[in-house]
Amino acid sequence: MANSCSQSTDNTRSYIRRHDLVPQYEYLSAEINEALKRVLGSGRYILADELRYFEEDFAKYIGCDYALGVASGTDALALALRVAGIQPGDEVITSTYAPTPTPAAILMAGGTPVFCDVEKDTCLMESGRIEELITEKTRFIMPVHIFGLPCNMDEITELAGRHELLVIEDAAQAHGSSIGEKKAGSFGTLSCFSFYPTKNLGGYGDGGMILTSDYSYRENLLQLRNYGKKDDPFTSYRQGINSRLDEVQAAVLRVKLKYLDKMNQERTRRADIYKKELENSPLVFLNTRPGHLESVYTNHHIFTVLCPGYRDELRTYLELQKIQTNIYYPTLLHQMPAYRPFVRENQSFETAEMLSKQALALPLYPELELEVVEYIIEKVLEFFAR
Repeated sequence: MANSCSQSTDNTRSYIRRHDLVPQYEYLSAEINEALKRVLGSGRYILADELRYFEEDFAKYIGCDYALGVASGTDALALALRVAGIQPGDEVITSTYAPTPTPAAILMAGGTPVFCDVEKDTCLMESGRIEELITEKTRFIMPVHIFGLPCNMDEITELAGRHELLVIEDAAQAHGSSIGEKKAGSFGTLSCFSFYPTKNLGGYGDGGMILTSDYSYRENLLQLRNYGKKDDPFTSYRQGINSRLDEVQAAVLRVKLKYLDKMNQERTRRADIYKKELENSPLVFLNTRPGHLESVYTNHHIFTVLCPGYRDELRTYLELQKIQTNIYYPTLLHQMPAYRPFVRENQSFETAEMLSKQALALPLYPELELEVVEYIIEKVLEFFAR
C-alpha cells in the first residue's frame, strides 16, 4: 500500500496528514472504478442488487442475521431506537466521551440522552457507573466503541438483562474490532455502523448500517427507512423516513469490505511501531488489552495517546514539523450547549474531562508509509529531548 505524501520531488517532506484518503483510492482504484461503472451502467441506483449483496456480506462479516443499509450512521442509531419502540422521554444511557451523532440520534428518535463518565485508561464508558444512572425512565443502554476499542459488553449486557433494558451498540468506529470470537456489533439487540469516509470501512459520502438477528426488527426497518412502504411503492403503511444507502456507496463498500481485515492489520502494524519506539517516552498509551477484556482486538480507528500536561505544546511542535494531529474530543457531550440541559444535577465527569485535556491523535491509516511513521516518532522524541 503506497502513500503519496512522504517525500516531495525537492527532497523536502510534505505535510503529513493524520488521515489521508487518497492513497486508499489509488490502491483500490481499478476495482472501485469497475464497481462504479457497473452501477452507473445498470440504471438502478436505489435499493437494488449492490445494496442487497453488501447487506448480506456485512451481516455475515459481523455475525448477525440481518443488515440494513441506511443514509448515515446517525440515521442508523435513530432508526434502531425507533424500531425498538422508544417513546418520548425514554432515557438512553451513553458515554459523554463520544461524537455528536450519538446524542443527536437519541433526540431525533424522541429519547433523552443520559451521559456516563468513562474509564481513565480506555476512554470507554465505565460499565460500573451505568447502574447508578438507571431510573424508571431508562429503556436503553447505548455503548460507544470509541477509537475502535470495544466496551465491556459482557458486563453491559448482563446489567441490561437484570434491568430489562435493550442494548444498542454504537459501533461507528469499530469495523472489525472484536472480543474473543465475536465482532463488535454482534452483542446488542441492534447495532449501528457508520460508513463516513474516514471510517475503517468508509464510503465516498455518508452511509450507515443497522444490524440485528431479530426478524421482526428487520421487517420493520425495511419500512422505516423507505417512507413506511412495504409492497406497494405508492402507499406508506407507517410513518417512515427516506434513509437508504444508495447503490454507488454500496458498490464501493463491497469492494473495500474484502480488504477490511488487511487494512486493520496494517493499522495495527503501525500502532505497534509507535508503541514500541515510544514506550520509554512520557506519552501514555490507552489500554487496548484491559484486564476484563483479555481477548480484545481493536481496529485502531484513531490512534490516541495521552499527554499529561504537555498536549498542546506537543501538538504545536508537530504542526511546525508539518505533522497533523487531532484532538478527540476537545468538547465533551455534557459540555456542549445543545446537550448541557440533559446533565443531571450534581453529576460529574471528572475522568472524561481530564482525558479530553490530554488526548492527542497521531497520524495512522493503512497506507501511511513506515518511514513516515519513523519520522513522526523521531519528531516526538525530539520534542521531549529539548
